[in-house]
Amino acid sequence: MFKEKGPLSPGDVSQQLNMPKYKALAMVSCLSSMGLLEPLYIKGSYKIYKISLVGQQFLERAEKAGTAAAAMEDLLLAQQPANESQQGKEAATA
Repeated sequence: MFKEKGPLSPGDVSQQLNMPKYKALAMVSCLSSMGLLEPLYIKGSYKIYKISLVGQQFLERAEKAGTAAAAMEDLLLAQQPANESQQGKEAATA
């Protein structure tokens, strides 16, 4: 939905999917904590989210792989060497 419609608030998601606001907020919060969405605008408790670069990569891989699980595994494995080298740099400077 974020790819097709652009930035949305959890309230927008609630209306689009015809679901309770608390469920939409939980879903958006989860996607944000996974790095698939990122806040675009924040004023108090009101937030508008957009799809992140990781989210775009995830969707591309999901289309190719055919399943979200395979796409997530592929994305995590692709990021693993970068994370390991970053940890090595941090350990070397400590």
